[in-house]
Amino acid sequence: MELQWDIEEGIGWLRLNQPPSNTMTIAFFTELRSLVQSIKSAPGLKALIICGMGRHFSSGAEINELLQNIDEQVMLENYRSFVMIEQLDIPVISAIRGVCIGSAFELALFSHFRICSEDAVLGLPESNFNLMPGIGGIQRVARLAGTAKALEITLRGNTFPASDAFAMGLVDAVVPRGELLPLSIQIAKALPDKIDMANRSIYLHKYIKPTHA
Repeated sequence: MELQWDIEEGIGWLRLNQPPSNTMTIAFFTELRSLVQSIKSAPGLKALIICGMGRHFSSGAEINELLQNIDEQVMLENYRSFVMIEQLDIPVISAIRGVCIGSAFELALFSHFRICSEDAVLGLPESNFNLMPGIGGIQRVARLAGTAKALEITLRGNTFPASDAFAMGLVDAVVPRGELLPLSIQIAKALPDKIDMANRSIYLHKYIKPTHA
């Protein structure tokens, strides 16, 4: 299994489970589409935390497999899976440590909140492979950081540290690595069970108190 899904004390955990890099393969996206349905129907679920097993969140799509299997319908199905996560009415938090790039960063951008460890590295490097991010990442960077910054990040294909992501408004807090999961759990328990993302700024200041450690 490339994804591990379980519930602990009312908090759902969706763990990318192919360490060390937690690469997102075709099998990963197939599993994700199935698991999203399980998450939607899970009784008593208060929040969902997405994280990677081991040192990293994920290095994104497996590039060789991606280049050989670019298909518009498949990309659309992957996008719909991400949208279903975004549309969950429980809080969805991405707890990001280590590498989080490409499709993995796009997945995190569909979360309602993003908490990073200080050592996190993020980015959309697809242009280095003559590709463009194809699962909604560009649009969500534009919403958070503005169109000009979204174009810069996309066309340059550079990675950047968590501190820069925080400054651009792409993540909500940056903390020491050892505090990442405890803080994510704390936030998941504090947030309302049902959230209205029109109140996102209120949630940020009341429950997360955006910080850069």
